[in-house]
Amino acid sequence: MTKATLTLDGMAPLEGTAEAGGDYIRFQTDGIGADALDRLHKGRIEIDGKTEKVMVKNTQPGDDGGVELTLQRFQPSSV
Repeated sequence: MTKATLTLDGMAPLEGTAEAGGDYIRFQTDGIGADALDRLHKGRIEIDGKTEKVMVKNTQPGDDGGVELTLQRFQPSSV
């Protein structure tokens, strides 16, 4: 997992870790509860100095009390 910053429309940036693969990114954070994301959100994620557009597809409680988000990448990834 790599350190990442997720900025969703209308929300403060979230710090966490991310694992990217294919069209999806798994993002884990303890900066927000799963209940705070009651609808799909669009935003941007920065990983290793690269930023790309994403949309939240799924949220679930994380193993450590935080939340795990499944993000779908927009194609092409340009921000």
